[in-house]
Amino acid sequence: MKRELPNSSPGRAPGRASLIALGTLVVLVAPHLGVPMMLYPLVGLGLCTVMLRGLGLRWVDTGFRWRGLRIGALLVGGSLGMLYAAANVVMIGPVLAALLGERPDFSDFAFVRTHVSGYLIALAMAWMIGGFYEELEFRGFLHVVLMRHLPAGRAQPGLALLLTVLAFAAYHAQLGAFGVANALVFALFAAAVRSWRPANLWYVISFHACADMSAFTLIRLGYL
Repeated sequence: MKRELPNSSPGRAPGRASLIALGTLVVLVAPHLGVPMMLYPLVGLGLCTVMLRGLGLRWVDTGFRWRGLRIGALLVGGSLGMLYAAANVVMIGPVLAALLGERPDFSDFAFVRTHVSGYLIALAMAWMIGGFYEELEFRGFLHVVLMRHLPAGRAQPGLALLLTVLAFAAYHAQLGAFGVANALVFALFAAAVRSWRPANLWYVISFHACADMSAFTLIRLGYL
């Protein structure tokens, strides 16, 4: 039976809401404060777990469960991610570059081109950080928290998705105008996948991971 995601809940204590807001801010800014790349996912997911418990929720209420890790979800989500990556190279990226007058900068990923080990590390990062951590953080935790605290109504689900998209784009501010715009477009597609399969985040996790893996592979092959 399909589990419905939790909706807003009235009567939340203002103090608790403030703590949740502060904790969420810490999670979002931690990667930009010099916290090591392999450490901030642990810190972020730990804080998110504590905040979910404070709301009387579990990760399963966000749509994430380990038993949802199925071949079908990985294949469908991964295929969509690779299709998105192809569309990004052929159409989305060039259009954004023309509109912004700015080209993407891949200099931070030179290690992917020059070392096989660097490429393999990048593929692991695509799953651990891009797919798993960022999707649990944004399309999982943040989306459910917004659904809990935004005013109830017909516009609530769409507003929660929109705010999540904007937060994801802002999260990539260190990548410059092109990076933020590209993250914004990506987040819109990720939001669509999440809305399509709200009870199983593995679809959007594999979508994100395979999109990133495809990008790293194109960098490795010299196409980006």
